[in-house]
Amino acid sequence: MSASRTGFPTRTSSRSRSRILAFSAALTVGAVLGVLGPLLINATDPVGHPVHLVLSAGWSWAALAFCVGLARESRVESVVLAVASLVTAVIAYYLTKLGQGQYLTLGRGDPSGTPYVSWGDFASKTLVWCVVACVTGPVLGLAGNLARDHGLRGLPFRMLVPVVAVVEMSERLDVEAPLQRPIVDTTWSGVRLVAVAALVVLVGRAVMTWRLRPSAGQADK
Repeated sequence: MSASRTGFPTRTSSRSRSRILAFSAALTVGAVLGVLGPLLINATDPVGHPVHLVLSAGWSWAALAFCVGLARESRVESVVLAVASLVTAVIAYYLTKLGQGQYLTLGRGDPSGTPYVSWGDFASKTLVWCVVACVTGPVLGLAGNLARDHGLRGLPFRMLVPVVAVVEMSERLDVEAPLQRPIVDTTWSGVRLVAVAALVVLVGRAVMTWRLRPSAGQADK
């Protein structure tokens, strides 16, 4: 039954509704991330292009799966929803690029020069990254779930996304930034700075919490 004798929803009904909402939210956020990245690629304004750079970075996709896992109490749900959100983001990403004409090509020997869609290229890239999503999604989703532990045991998991951001942005600044526009260098430097600050805050908060716990125990005595 979906309701008790008093007319109030049962706990089972509430949990089912929560799972449906969580699944819908994970798919929606994944789709938005997948669409906005390529959609803003040609943006030249001071806001649109940095947003494109951030949403197209690997750490943003890792953060998506991590946050989905962080939002759920069940480890199984964290893993499943993380994978679902990443796969949705991948499909949305490549469908958007397909709509932008990314996979249009000209047939060899075609005198009319009519472009056609290279479905093989589109399908192969989509499939490869869906496989990557299925491999990395469980790890990131589970890490997000384990990060719910506010003690020192959860600290390494809470540090995962900022560490990934620092490493990726540092590599991009060393290899790619000299070949890009100044706005790219500024964006990646800013992301790295925020990630480092997040690491400092996370570590400092965990240490302070750990140091205060013995004092609280002594006060109870």
